[in-house]
Amino acid sequence: MAGNNVNYPAVGVLKGSGKGVMAFTLVGGSHFPSAAYVRLDNGKVTGDVHVAGNGKGPEDSFCEYVAFNCAQTDPPAIRPRWGDYGAAVPVGGSVWIASEWTGQTCTFARYQNDFTCGSTRTALANWSTRISLVTP
Repeated sequence: MAGNNVNYPAVGVLKGSGKGVMAFTLVGGSHFPSAAYVRLDNGKVTGDVHVAGNGKGPEDSFCEYVAFNCAQTDPPAIRPRWGDYGAAVPVGGSVWIASEWTGQTCTFARYQNDFTCGSTRTALANWSTRISLVTP
């Protein structure tokens, strides 16, 4: 997908067939952080990028703010956290995949009245892990 990037891949390959799935987060000019994947066959990508869950808004977590100093630097700086929760596990003839994505968004006005935006986020992060079942 031109103008976009993939990050933090996880690969699951079915035993004996060489077919599998590579899951990742898709980000860029036309995608908020989205759960996506490609199919694999004998170590090669086959077909297009598939979006399992289209991101609904920009990533917004505590590490996006200097006050939390997630970069652990002096002076304080931002350092987004991403990629901790990716996986790909073959089971039978399919692969369970997990990728981080932003499955919600809300306005700042709503957030000020309800830090969970209707129970769709935590007070300090709006990303989550999307789990999908794919047949290679």
